[in-house]
Amino acid sequence: MRRAAAGATPLSRSDAEALALASQVARLYFDREMTQVQIASRLGISRFRVARLLEYARQQGLVRIEFRDIPSQDPEMARAIEERWGIDLCVVAAGDAHADGIAPSLARLAASVIADLIGSDDVIGVAWGSTLAAVVAELPSRTSPGIHVVQLAGNSGRVERTQNPGELARALADRLGATCHALFAPAFVESPTLRDALLREPEIRATVQLFDRVSLAVVGIGSYAGRKGSNSSLVQARVLDDEDLARLLAEGAIGDLVLYPFDASGRFVADKLADRAMAVSQAQLARIPRVIAVAGGVLKAPAIAAALATGVIKMLVTDAPAAERLLMLGGRPAR
Repeated sequence: MRRAAAGATPLSRSDAEALALASQVARLYFDREMTQVQIASRLGISRFRVARLLEYARQQGLVRIEFRDIPSQDPEMARAIEERWGIDLCVVAAGDAHADGIAPSLARLAASVIADLIGSDDVIGVAWGSTLAAVVAELPSRTSPGIHVVQLAGNSGRVERTQNPGELARALADRLGATCHALFAPAFVESPTLRDALLREPEIRATVQLFDRVSLAVVGIGSYAGRKGSNSSLVQARVLDDEDLARLLAEGAIGDLVLYPFDASGRFVADKLADRAMAVSQAQLARIPRVIAVAGGVLKAPAIAAALATGVIKMLVTDAPAAERLLMLGGRPAR
């Protein structure tokens, strides 16, 4: 209930009761998604009074209605990509890519798509990187305490704070009013033996056990375009050192998903690196029913195509320049 401002006339008892009832009706209608008839029956009032109370709630500022500015799309290219790669959903933002990274229109479109995919009791896994940070910042706020957000990969002190997996998971949980499950571990450890030991730690084990319950995973796609890996947050942040990167390139790696490098055919490479990763496993990723990737730009197109070829990604949000290039690269091979 609103508090009277200093010097203002205090709310009368009837006004206070009206505000309280309007607040209750608004929560049932917007949060619980009950119909006006159901609310009327539950509260013992008429459907017409429910409608008046909803309007009163809006007038008094208890409810704020926002219209999302959803960027224009190219449905024809989206359908072509769905058919070519056999994925469940593709959404293509029309227009040009942004020269300095992810286009604001792509981030807004991806946020709109992801917001519509999230149910009230989903377990959402989130990876990391600049693309996902931009998307999370565009997500509309809601309050869904039944949602759980799980950090899919360990942290690194070398990653910019807003792109760090732990910070990104917390930011997403805050936007959704959800519960956050952090992974208190580095992205890579020294040996598989150390990894196994850390996985037995109670706090880490509690988060890792949720990996098999993830119903929606939101990931970016890293690209090793050029030897500096300019389109991979994993390489940009030097989570992988020069020796690791040289070894990956020698094995044919052209990009990464979460922490896992893959080659142009969609085959995951660098098994020894994967054995040291504190993250959801490749097998667990493949079992998640909805994995949505967000990536754009013509330079990333070869890595996007290869990521689709892994068979892990079921949904893609991209931009027109990347989509045009993707349609020139061929489809996903049978796996």
